[in-house]
Amino acid sequence: MKILHIAPTPFFSDRGCHIRIHDQIAALQRQGHDVLLTTYHHGRDVPGIPTRRSLRVPWYSKVDAGFSWHKLYLDVLLFFTVWRACLNFKPDIIHGHLHEGAALGWATSLLASARKIPVVFDVQGSLSGEIKAYGSLGPLKKLLFLFTFLEKLVCKLPDFFVCSSEAAAHLMKAEFGVPEDKIRVIREGVDESSCSVDDASCLRESLGIPQEKMVVGYIGSLVRAKGIDLLIQAMPAIRQRVENVHFLLAGYPLEECQGRVDAIGTADVTTLCGKVDYFQLFSHLSVIDVAVDPKQEGSGEGSGKILNYMSAGLPVVCFDTPANRALLGADGRYAAPGDAMDLAEKIVALLLDSDQARIIGGNNQSCVFTKYSATTQARALEDIYRRLVTN
Repeated sequence: MKILHIAPTPFFSDRGCHIRIHDQIAALQRQGHDVLLTTYHHGRDVPGIPTRRSLRVPWYSKVDAGFSWHKLYLDVLLFFTVWRACLNFKPDIIHGHLHEGAALGWATSLLASARKIPVVFDVQGSLSGEIKAYGSLGPLKKLLFLFTFLEKLVCKLPDFFVCSSEAAAHLMKAEFGVPEDKIRVIREGVDESSCSVDDASCLRESLGIPQEKMVVGYIGSLVRAKGIDLLIQAMPAIRQRVENVHFLLAGYPLEECQGRVDAIGTADVTTLCGKVDYFQLFSHLSVIDVAVDPKQEGSGEGSGKILNYMSAGLPVVCFDTPANRALLGADGRYAAPGDAMDLAEKIVALLLDSDQARIIGGNNQSCVFTKYSATTQARALEDIYRRLVTN
């Protein structure tokens, strides 16, 4: 089957949305499908993934998460790339990621095939919810109603909705009236063969983390919308209870996060290592003893990082949300949503009971390889594609 993916984002950058796109395409390729990716002009090419990029815009190089007004014209440029790719590639399915990808996919299907090519919308959260969470509109936040209207419009266009979490699926049904029979939750898949690590002790040394320290780790975007401020608030309380603790915060942007760590007085026990190459992710996870995802429910996004934590055999502390419970079940350690001190308590409890932490980590690893393998997720996508093509 020939599948045209649309990624209205600077693919590839080392963050969750891009990891989901990459892993879906790689899994589909392993199943024998012919996949072509269309994306913005910037980002880095991934070997093995055929990619068509939009016209280069030399003044725009943003790769971190969040809304940008530049996307208005970037999406226009991407549309022409998608349309040309569709005419040449002649796909059986168009798979649009994010709201813009769904809209571009629908327009391309309309113009290139009079809507004979089915369009799948890969939902990773709410457009208006994300803008609100990131505070992207600033003084223009009164325009939020316009984005809500556009989101409702986009949700009327695709033939099927693939959601990254139960929260996103509920949002599509409750807020945007999408019929339940057009929705399926397909989480990020885990390829067990990609979970190899280098020498953890050498990496600890290169990161400046003493071998005897117990490491609390977070790997992801270092922005408020991901809850990093709540984790930083919890750090002094954790340090007070556990003397040999060290914090590893990996991701970007660094400047604001570094300022907060300095201000709260934990800089001497914190390593901010910057962006982590996704293809070296598990080496960094191997130095962590307790992993944290401090993101709240927010825009309905899923949490690919929790699946990565689980794959690495780590215990996970997070906030008590339906999406997190759906992933971790009884082996999650859940703090009251938004409560930094409760988050600290749950982390401390695992640090002080390393035997229990190892048992939980082992359970997490067994669960993720059984329930969320990349092959299983790819077959779920195949099932959707086939039903759409044969209808």
